[in-house]
Amino acid sequence: MRGLILTLVLTLVGSQHLNYQPDFSENKVYTFNYESMLLSGLPEKGLARAGIRIKSKVEISGIGPKLCLIRIHSIEAAEYNGVWPTSSFSRSLKLTQVLTGQLSNPIKFEYSNGHVGNLMAPDSVLDDGLNIYRGILSVLEISIKKMQHSYSLQEAGIGGICNTTYAIQENKRASLVYVTKSKDLNSCEEKVQVVTGSAYTHPCWTCQQRNKNSRATATYNYKIKYTHNEAVITQADVEEVHQFAPFNEITGGNAIVEARQKLALTDVQKYMAEVPPKEFRTRGSLQYQFGSELLQLPVHLFRIKNVEIQIEESLQDLVETTSEQLTSDAPAKALKLMHLFRAADEENYESVWRQFSSRPAYRRYILDIIPAVASHRALRFLRHKIERQELTNWEAAQTVLIALHSSTPTRDVMEEATLIVKKHCPRSSTVLGKICHLSYASLCHKQCSSSDSCSECLQLLHGFAGEALSKSNTEEIFLALKALGNVGHPASIKHIKKFLPGYAASASDLPLKVHATAVLALKNIGMKDPKMVQAITLEIFLNHKIHPRVRMLAAVVLLETKPGLPILMTLADAVLKEPSMQVASFIYSHLRALGRSMAPDLQVMASACRMAIRALSPKFDRSGYQFSKVFRFSMFKEFLMSGLAAKYLVLNNAGSLIPMMAMSQLRTHFLGRVADPLEVGITVEGLQEMFAKGYSPGRNWETDYDFKEILKTLSDWKAFSSDKPFVSGYLKMFGQELFFGGLDKNAIQNALQAWYGPDEKIPSIRRIISSLQSGVGRQWTKALLSAEIRHIVPTCTGFPTETSFYYSSVTKVAGNVQAQITPSPKSDFRLTELLNANVRLRSKMSLSMAKEMTFVMGINTHIIQAGLEAHTKMNAHVPVNVVATVHLKEKNIKIEIPPCKEETNVITVRSKTFAVTRNIGDLAASKMTPVLLPEAVPDIMKMSFNSDSASDETDNIRDRQSAEDISSGNSFSFGHSSSRKEPFVQSMCSNASTFGFQVCIERKSVHAAFIKNVPLYYLVGEHALRMSFKPAYTEAPIEKIQVTIQAGDQAPTKMVRLVKFEDPEARVSSSKEAIKRVKKILHDTDDQGTRKSRSSSSSASSTSGSAESTTSSPSSSDSDNRASPGGTQINLKIRQSKAKGKKFYPFGDSGSSSSSSSSGSSSSSSSKSSSSSSSSSSSGSSSSKSSSSSSKSSSSRSSSSKSSSSSKSSSSSSKSSSSSSKSSSSSSSSKGSSSSSSSKGSSSRSSSKGSSSSSSSSSRIRSSSSKGSSSSRISSSSRKGSSSSNTGSSSSSSNKASGIKHKAKKQSKTTSFPHASVAEGERRVRGQKYKTQSSSSSSRSTSSGTSSSSESVGVSHRHRKYDRQAELKHVKSQFNSHSSYNVSTEWEYHLPKVYRLRFRSAHIHWHPDQKISSSSSSSSSELGSNHSNSSSSGSSSRSSHPSGTSSSSSHHHRENAGRSSRRSHVSRERNFLGDVIPPGITIVAQAVRSDNRNQGYQATTYVRSDAAKVDVQLVVVQLAETNWKACADAVILPLKAQARLRWGKECRDYRIAAMATTGQLARKPAVQLKVQWGNLPSWIKKTSKAFMQYVPGAAFVLGFSEAHQRNPSHEFIVRAAATSPRTIDTVIKVPGVTLYYQALRMPFTLPLGPSPTYETRDITAWNIFPEIALQIAQEDQSTCEVSEEDFKTFDHVSCTYSFNKSCNLIVAQDCTEHPKFIITTRKVDPQSFSREVHINTTSANITICPAANSSLLVACNEEPVLSHSGFSEYEKNNVKIYKNGTTIIVEAPTHGLKKVAFDGVILKVTVASWMRGKTCGVCGNNDREKHNELLMPNHKLAHSCSAFVHSWVLLEETCSGGCKLQRSYVKLDRNPTIDGEESTCYSVDPVLKCMKDCTPIEKTSVKVGFHCFPKDTAVSLLEWQRSSDKKSASEDVVESVDADIDCTCTGDCS
Repeated sequence: MRGLILTLVLTLVGSQHLNYQPDFSENKVYTFNYESMLLSGLPEKGLARAGIRIKSKVEISGIGPKLCLIRIHSIEAAEYNGVWPTSSFSRSLKLTQVLTGQLSNPIKFEYSNGHVGNLMAPDSVLDDGLNIYRGILSVLEISIKKMQHSYSLQEAGIGGICNTTYAIQENKRASLVYVTKSKDLNSCEEKVQVVTGSAYTHPCWTCQQRNKNSRATATYNYKIKYTHNEAVITQADVEEVHQFAPFNEITGGNAIVEARQKLALTDVQKYMAEVPPKEFRTRGSLQYQFGSELLQLPVHLFRIKNVEIQIEESLQDLVETTSEQLTSDAPAKALKLMHLFRAADEENYESVWRQFSSRPAYRRYILDIIPAVASHRALRFLRHKIERQELTNWEAAQTVLIALHSSTPTRDVMEEATLIVKKHCPRSSTVLGKICHLSYASLCHKQCSSSDSCSECLQLLHGFAGEALSKSNTEEIFLALKALGNVGHPASIKHIKKFLPGYAASASDLPLKVHATAVLALKNIGMKDPKMVQAITLEIFLNHKIHPRVRMLAAVVLLETKPGLPILMTLADAVLKEPSMQVASFIYSHLRALGRSMAPDLQVMASACRMAIRALSPKFDRSGYQFSKVFRFSMFKEFLMSGLAAKYLVLNNAGSLIPMMAMSQLRTHFLGRVADPLEVGITVEGLQEMFAKGYSPGRNWETDYDFKEILKTLSDWKAFSSDKPFVSGYLKMFGQELFFGGLDKNAIQNALQAWYGPDEKIPSIRRIISSLQSGVGRQWTKALLSAEIRHIVPTCTGFPTETSFYYSSVTKVAGNVQAQITPSPKSDFRLTELLNANVRLRSKMSLSMAKEMTFVMGINTHIIQAGLEAHTKMNAHVPVNVVATVHLKEKNIKIEIPPCKEETNVITVRSKTFAVTRNIGDLAASKMTPVLLPEAVPDIMKMSFNSDSASDETDNIRDRQSAEDISSGNSFSFGHSSSRKEPFVQSMCSNASTFGFQVCIERKSVHAAFIKNVPLYYLVGEHALRMSFKPAYTEAPIEKIQVTIQAGDQAPTKMVRLVKFEDPEARVSSSKEAIKRVKKILHDTDDQGTRKSRSSSSSASSTSGSAESTTSSPSSSDSDNRASPGGTQINLKIRQSKAKGKKFYPFGDSGSSSSSSSSGSSSSSSSKSSSSSSSSSSSGSSSSKSSSSSSKSSSSRSSSSKSSSSSKSSSSSSKSSSSSSKSSSSSSSSKGSSSSSSSKGSSSRSSSKGSSSSSSSSSRIRSSSSKGSSSSRISSSSRKGSSSSNTGSSSSSSNKASGIKHKAKKQSKTTSFPHASVAEGERRVRGQKYKTQSSSSSSRSTSSGTSSSSESVGVSHRHRKYDRQAELKHVKSQFNSHSSYNVSTEWEYHLPKVYRLRFRSAHIHWHPDQKISSSSSSSSSELGSNHSNSSSSGSSSRSSHPSGTSSSSSHHHRENAGRSSRRSHVSRERNFLGDVIPPGITIVAQAVRSDNRNQGYQATTYVRSDAAKVDVQLVVVQLAETNWKACADAVILPLKAQARLRWGKECRDYRIAAMATTGQLARKPAVQLKVQWGNLPSWIKKTSKAFMQYVPGAAFVLGFSEAHQRNPSHEFIVRAAATSPRTIDTVIKVPGVTLYYQALRMPFTLPLGPSPTYETRDITAWNIFPEIALQIAQEDQSTCEVSEEDFKTFDHVSCTYSFNKSCNLIVAQDCTEHPKFIITTRKVDPQSFSREVHINTTSANITICPAANSSLLVACNEEPVLSHSGFSEYEKNNVKIYKNGTTIIVEAPTHGLKKVAFDGVILKVTVASWMRGKTCGVCGNNDREKHNELLMPNHKLAHSCSAFVHSWVLLEETCSGGCKLQRSYVKLDRNPTIDGEESTCYSVDPVLKCMKDCTPIEKTSVKVGFHCFPKDTAVSLLEWQRSSDKKSASEDVVESVDADIDCTCTGDCS
């Protein structure tokens, strides 16, 4: 037992001596084999990587207690650059030498129990070498706990103190311990890293939680051999991985850097190591120390021998490179120069400056590059230059801007920057002063973000703000606040509070813009201290006394801090109680916009905003555009983890159409950070006023009229604050304000003087003109390093790995301009004289830009670079070489451009990713391997499938087939089938051979997405895009391209080619025999058909006036089969008539599609699908027979509609008429017009009711029986509204008309014709039973203006009864016609959706004159309101009143029938205006050839305008004799307009037509725009198809709803119906989908009154836009009305109270600091109602007073005007006075008074729109807000109308003038209890009381606020009146007290 115990004790003691902690014994040398490797690249195989490997021997010796020596020797370095993993490392002797030199000196280090302590090394060991030692020693850092096998701790390492997890396994037999150590390099306490270039962005914590862009981890495996007294690491393996994922780390792809280490013990020897006799200094711990890599740019690697010489060489190289055309390597050269400057010192700077500062090109580059060096040396150099005034102010401003924004805020940099600001930055509002302070504040922001010690710079800026406030210098306050806003430090809050309203007593007196700036200065602070900023901004927002603009800006800042739900609900609750609609609308729209946000960091807030919105009323959503709004667009893509948001804020405090303030902000989410790249704000003050007529900003307002004398009688009158600049703005980038400024009156005055040429001429203008005449040559270049973003972390190997992005650019503008001016300018030259001069300007300019973006990932030190590099280079070169001659007087412009003689690359973009290795020892051996080699890309589409069972032949066939499929099918495949190594190449050229050039776009791309389909891999590879101009082949050389524009009378003289149209059909047939044969066939069939059809007619169908204008169709009524041949015969005959040389009308019917044989070439065949009928009669015949012609449809290529109609009528017997029609289009209806088929696209319907023989002219055919029992009617919507009448003779026509008129009247009593609403694209027909004796029914078919009726309602029903003759026929119809059929009344009970409503076009009743000239008739429009149509159809009544016939209608028919028939063949055709009038404008673009042949294009414009319409035609022809033309024509009529574009051979191949019509939609006034098209080029179809994919999404964003309907495929319709004066319903119908929006708000009131009667003088096409502008302007004006008993303010608040006594009352006045007008009124006699009005302006004092005879007398400046001498108008000094009946009207628009009207009782005041928000008086402040209407002169709100009116009473010092009142403060006659104490109260505002020695004879009650004191301590009333506290005193109670309004006085009252 004892032995057992003894054994256990010995075992225990022995185990205690076992040592697991590795250590190095003294006097022993441990030799290790060491290998480290670092590789950068993408993780997949087959892609290139780059890296290094170092092998060496490491000797570690114990040289003392806890002290060791480490020595590295036998170094062998190798580089890797090739495809992973197949390539191998290649040894680099030079790199080995360099590293051996760096690591030749051994170093000492402390080591104890596995922990590395301090490192000691001689000064000769550089930091880079020391870091390699650290990498080896970091392997030795190990923390082993004896009693635990798995544990976690924070362990120091080369990368910082990081979370480390250990797992230990022990092999006791072998005395080995296996240790596994894992490090999370992302969670380190003292993480060693350098991040530059991202100080102006802030982290998105939510994004980083969801996705980490950068991750790193390291795993260590140890094998430790232990004995009783020591443990030694025999082997260690380290693997470290750094992963960079720019997008989503799971689905976006990532790049990696792998680092590996191997340490293996090879030998242990026992001897004392030799320590070199050098001084060893402590050089820090195991943590990595940054050295040369901070100065080393990752893009370049070169030796610096003599930095000054190298700078000079590099500078000269850069200047020479950019002297001619800018090359793509210019940005890289600029970066190299910057790298050299970073390595230089101030002496070098001075030397280079002395040598080159006098040479402009060199000087510019020096001043561009040195600030980007961003070191304290560069700043000191710039400070010395500014001190010595060697830089201009402009140079100083831009260098300081770049230097301070680029610099890293070290102590030295801050000292230099502070000196620059203190000594050289003026505090004035100069450009240099602003840029200096703002940039310094940005530098201070960076210092505060990187360290806590930024008190010095803050102290400087806080002192600046304090001094500015003490001096009350607004400009300095402005600058100081903006600077504090840039810093964004919470310590500034207490200083900013001094400028905030409600926080400091003095702040309320500061201008509004200071308050606004102070609030915005809190924005950046809100990111660091959101709680504090939320408290301040919420308090400001809830304070209604603060200006609305400041409150809205406070809300913006509040919402930027991402407040929680409680604060947002507080906001929502405040909005519900908000009196100002501006503020309510702004907050509502802002919350709603934020509620739609998709960004991760806003998700919590977005859901809270949606909750807040639900608490608000939707009425805010319907607020108009004159209210403040926030618009926000945002998108966030999860797979990219990137987002973009744009916000646009409109702040409008006066309700005017031009907002007072607008802010636009762009925000991006990328790489887990949020940045605001751009923010722009514009404030507009008084801009409308500036544009007012005759405005003079330099006027002295006090000279003409002293308003102050009047205003001082008001109680505490305060002017509205008005800011000086008209337009002010600011620019922010990345949250930092770079610049702000304003355009004030002086700047505008100078500009106006320059233009109008005042008496003192501006010499600079003359100087510019003279220098232009002698020629000006300029060259400007700018090199800019726009971005330098770096992230450097150490790796376990001791080498750093860097992820960086560089963006640099060089821009160059060069040009020469020379002007020749004749006549030459004289010494007193004015700019307006240029209008009469002939100016020839010769300019040769070029704009060139070279940009380079470089992304680097890998090792970057001054010794070696190895890693991935992605280079994107962009080159843009835009040459401009133009000679322009301008002669404005002759309206002539001529431009000459040289031809394209060589290939010019306009834009080139190239991107390529490389694996790169460079080392300083052997720069020539630098290697760049493309990451993706083209041969690595497999083209799976080119591979064929080989089957084992297939024969060789089959395989060959399959291969061939496969190759064919690919070559024809997929243009995006990689290369051609013959080669597999070619990347995807796409080239596209657009040839403009007419002008001798072609534009080519080439694209080349090969990427790695075939390996892994992720976004990053799409970027990796090679991409190229190039757009270039190339010469094109021409027959003869082109000398120049010449463009001539000539307008006016000289336009025809510049025409090169006469424009004429040829009928293409005329040249179809050349064989005479063929024509004869056709004639014979036609003759036979015509005779046969005609004989059969003429059974009882004694009259042949003929046309008076034109034998060839119409053809009578022989279609028979007894055989349905004959309708088809009839149609064919007509078309053949028409073609024959054309071949005879009939006139061709190019601008006629638009049915001129090339597929039709009858297209638009004659008056009888230009139909789309038409059934036309002509009624012919003779004087001796009692019966009329109608035969109809039918023509083929020419607009729908796929369908043709044939229709024939015949009717018989007899005076003695009743016969039914039948109509038959066929249509192959399912929705086509008859488009009939008599003898002339109608054209496409019109919705006009013209009908003639009650006329028989000329009924065809109204495109309605009615055959009425003598008994009135049968009425058959085919109504067709007249397609261009024109139809010609074919009556036999005018006399018989008249007789027939008069005979039928009586029957029609009779019929109208018994027959109720159905109401038909005919619209384009749709129809709705209702039929009603006719109460007639016969069973025969009246049928009516309506037709739409299009060939489809997919919108048609109801099913086609036919209910017909035939008599015996009609029963033989089987009539088919596809018309929607209802006959003897009651329409269901469900429409009345179920209201349809807005998109189902039918649009009804307005038919225009227009009767200018009964006399119509033939010329106007010949050019009559196809739009349905042409002259001959309106004359022939007379006053055709609107189809809503179809029954009944007016006698006037018949009268017009009788009078005009004959004249109409004579002109019928031209009534529908639109002549080419060039045949009638000369062109208005001629534009000739000509390529001048060496053989002088014409080549190019000519465009001529023809305009003819009269009262009824405007006709515009544009024809483009080729100068060479070809038949290609492009025709654009437009017709503008009252309430209707049409435009068409056609092109091709004689303008007939392609067409697009658009028509705008007014009408009704569900009985609401509406407008419709319809666009139709026929055949279109394929590229238009492709583009529109691509565009249509985005339409539904865009419509959804804009708030439209969607309904799927089968709309016509070739039609686009937009309808807008006014549902109220402020809202419209919008319907958009496109093929496949219908979009609609109900109650869309309009910015102005729509003119919804009764339609005006159109008279000749009213209708011109040119007054529509001025009318709209006038409507908007009138909407923005405001009128106030004051009468005897009440008044209505500008904002429509009515008060029933009037002050009628003898004191003057201010009705309205300009309430700005410099008033321009005051209007007052007073009673003349207290006993009468008569009153006088005084209108006082700065230039005139006008008095209107009643005379004895009840008329009004007017005096201007005390001189009577408008006296009885007959003058009815007076105008002087921009003031106009005139009479309108008994009303006197005064207009003074330049003073802000649009109109003042007074009739003796009612006074109406209308102010200009730019006075909005600037008036005061009884009429209010005119800001569209009703809550603040009762504003008193002291800007307090009155408690009642009476108190409000009393406050605006003008008092007099004595009662001699009649006003016997004064203002007095009063004491409340009771003692109310306030806060539990009995109190004495005095009024806060004075009350009207009688003067001394006067007694009141009339009183009234007014409500007044009272301030109360405890009764014991109350002051007396006299003391209260003298006290100044009453102005700011609070109102404790509001009580009614008596005020005197009329007094009687004894003696001298005072």
